[in-house]
Amino acid sequence: MTNQLLIDEFYSEMTKKNIGVYTEEEQAKLRNSKVIIFGLGGVGGMESILCARSGIGHISGVDPDIFELSNTNRQMLAMTSTMNEYKSVAAERHLKDINPYLSTNFQNVRVTEENVFELMQGHDLVLEALDDMPSRIVVHRAARKLGIPSISMSGSPPHRGFVSAFLPDGISYEEALNIQTQGKAISDPEVTQFVQEIKKKRAQFSVSKGAPQSWADDFCSGKAGWIITPIRATLIAAFSCHEAVQILIGQKPLAAAPKGIYIDMDNLTNPVSVINPECGHWEAYQI
Repeated sequence: MTNQLLIDEFYSEMTKKNIGVYTEEEQAKLRNSKVIIFGLGGVGGMESILCARSGIGHISGVDPDIFELSNTNRQMLAMTSTMNEYKSVAAERHLKDINPYLSTNFQNVRVTEENVFELMQGHDLVLEALDDMPSRIVVHRAARKLGIPSISMSGSPPHRGFVSAFLPDGISYEEALNIQTQGKAISDPEVTQFVQEIKKKRAQFSVSKGAPQSWADDFCSGKAGWIITPIRATLIAAFSCHEAVQILIGQKPLAAAPKGIYIDMDNLTNPVSVINPECGHWEAYQI
């Protein structure tokens, strides 16, 4: 048996439980797809696993950070065996353990306005799993310019999450979230100030949803980081990957922007909903 036959046999056996949910033709589309994930932490790390197990044929990943002990509460690739290791290195090794024939390209670099196009070119879809607004803007701007669909996500305490799919011919990321940075460089002081104000407003808005005021005060003063649980990160990753797969197989995503998948596990009657904002856009500090 030739090497290619072995690879084909492995792939067929690995993904056979998908067939029936996806057609053979749709699974073949996934196998021929190239996805890039920006951020390999709580959401992005799980996205990389879900993409590999779904049978996506090529996965790239970008993250400059190393694993720390505090990551282990929600980052599925953070283990005692991966402490102080680059997230990109650990992620690529883990995915190769799932599928040794998977095509990968993982890099321990930080995405910037200078390198984003080189990183992104040649991919069919972008999964954005970054924890800072400037980098999110950079990624979604580049995807739009290159004509590549991109999936956006965010998560806020206590148990809220948001996912939206940005299509090349649809509304832009900055318009959909009412971020007043269009046409300005990320390094522009006005952009920096605007982003800092959003961060503080997000923290205080989270208090109205049940987050502790003491945490929000500490976050706004720089004494504490953003808080996130493994449940929230995993839910966001799952919905993000569902949107990605739908687009890659030629089906409609649940929430093409400005629509969003809104998760609030404190809502006892409607914890997950697809919402089309009444005014045509969201407020970034509320999601």
